[in-house]
Amino acid sequence: MRVRRNGEDVTPSAPKLRQVLALLVLNANSLVSVDQLCEELWEDYPPLSALTTLQTYIYQLRRRLLLATGQQGAPFGTRPPHGCPALLTRVGGYELRLDDKQSVDAYRFEQLTEKGMAQHRAGAGDEAARILKEALSLWQGKALVDISAGRRLSAWSTQLEERRKSVQEQRFSLELDLGRHHAVLDELAEAFRTHPTHEAFAGQLMRAMHRCGRRPDALNTFRTLRSHLVEELGLEPSAHLQRLHQEVLVDRGQLRGPAKTEAAPATRRPVPGPAQLPADIGDFVGRDRELDQLETFLGSDRASTGMRVVEVHGPPGVGKSAFAVRAAHRLRPRFPDGQLFIDLSAVGEGSQQLADVLSACLGACGVQREKQPTGLDELSRLFRTWTADRRVLVVVDDVLTASQIRAVLPGGSGCAVIATNRYRAHSLSIGRKIVLNALSGEESLQLYDRVAGERSRQEDPAAVRELMGLCEGLPLAIRAVSGRLTARPGWSAGRLAVRLRGNHRTLLELPVGTQSLMTTVGASHRHLPGPSRELLHLLLQRERPRWSLDEVKARLCPGAGDAETLLEYLVDVHLVREHLAPGAQPLYSVPGLTRQALILLLRGAPASDVPNGRTAAVGRGGARVTLMKAGVHR
Repeated sequence: MRVRRNGEDVTPSAPKLRQVLALLVLNANSLVSVDQLCEELWEDYPPLSALTTLQTYIYQLRRRLLLATGQQGAPFGTRPPHGCPALLTRVGGYELRLDDKQSVDAYRFEQLTEKGMAQHRAGAGDEAARILKEALSLWQGKALVDISAGRRLSAWSTQLEERRKSVQEQRFSLELDLGRHHAVLDELAEAFRTHPTHEAFAGQLMRAMHRCGRRPDALNTFRTLRSHLVEELGLEPSAHLQRLHQEVLVDRGQLRGPAKTEAAPATRRPVPGPAQLPADIGDFVGRDRELDQLETFLGSDRASTGMRVVEVHGPPGVGKSAFAVRAAHRLRPRFPDGQLFIDLSAVGEGSQQLADVLSACLGACGVQREKQPTGLDELSRLFRTWTADRRVLVVVDDVLTASQIRAVLPGGSGCAVIATNRYRAHSLSIGRKIVLNALSGEESLQLYDRVAGERSRQEDPAAVRELMGLCEGLPLAIRAVSGRLTARPGWSAGRLAVRLRGNHRTLLELPVGTQSLMTTVGASHRHLPGPSRELLHLLLQRERPRWSLDEVKARLCPGAGDAETLLEYLVDVHLVREHLAPGAQPLYSVPGLTRQALILLLRGAPASDVPNGRTAAVGRGGARVTLMKAGVHR
């Protein structure tokens, strides 16, 4: 259960409040009697104060969710203003009034299901499959899994889960009829693992595996089903499943499906399209609004006169790559001809050539290396040719310059690109831009719980809050801290907080895979132009946490360039934060963790890497910033 109002999470945490709310929502616009609510809350043994306690729960829900009562915004006993959710007192019970029931995902799921089935009855199998998949995407785990359900909610949960399985079964059937056995194979396998005695899922999985040339796996699916049925229910598989088993054994041709769905047109690829997306992150948190924006823009079916591009920007450690991968997995069904993942980090560091990266992409697309040209321009033209009549999704990670993106842009209007770019100043002039900000405090705690588990948070919540404050909402830092506690089960959150409080370097260098916050900040700093780097060193001065434009101009040495232009560039590369207030001059600062990382990097840098040796001449009248004395304290 999750409740949002005006974008804010207002979900009740108390178990009884969640029970009452769930029963009211599932019966929206209908009376729920006091007896029904009491039975749900206390079954056969309600306390003497049951009615008073229930009234308290109703009052708390109205106050927390800002629900109208009939007395607020409208005369008592009349309908509340249009669109205003209301929790009304009725004779004998209560009613949750919703003018738009589509605000509840369970009702939206049912509406989409009916729409999809109507398309199926009309003969539009492709559209029906798409709508049913959209309906199923609304599910986020089992129905009412986080609610202590009584009899009525347990019945609702069972009803919703059975409806979900029915829709899954119908959607898989449509996809198999359309010849998309490769596309649904993984989902079918997961459905069968979740419901190992469900004969329909087993049969569909056997058909999909057989069509994919995996006959032994199809036979093993039957053996697994039979084992579960015999051991758990004392039953043999149905006659239909046994006939299907025999057909797989003898390799019957009709199992392979209609020829028209299996035969590829002459203009299509002779080999399956590439599927290079990294594994999705199971503990991903937040970014719902940004994901919806990206999916709406790239995944819409509207006619397009050109390829669509979304660039994802944000400061070091904010989770740009994880966001791009999550979005790409959500969009994958819309791009059946392939998904390419192009990591440009090695290109930016100079250890790999862009031409070699693009050549590897073409190899994944089925273009043999010996038939590829050698120059970057020729490779780009060949890539545009290959993608011209296809629907391919390209994810380009860690872009350094706009020219890098242009070299790997596909040529077809049915294609799309998601690019993560740490330098907003180097972006393309086309497409959409999405800027990722730090996670909120609540989202930071959710990510911590998913990575480290709730044990440490429950033991010492104050220490966990301190850790999240040190991480400043950056997912990379939160994962590093959570991973350290997971790797050291004997440690408490309090012990780690004390250690990090006294040594900022420890937090900055905690690894997450091959990355740390220090390495990501260092990569951004390394590619700065000389004047921008010198100005950044000025902003690191201990006595100036925030700088005005006039103060920067007064300290900037002659010939360094226009101060405002240099500041805007540093803001665009997400190493400096701009603070705007109405009617006031903007102020500029370096975010806390970024500031600490830069100071540590500069301390360890050789003189050749620092403008003007160990000190940077950025001031007038002999004023200088001594890097070795730059403050490291907050």
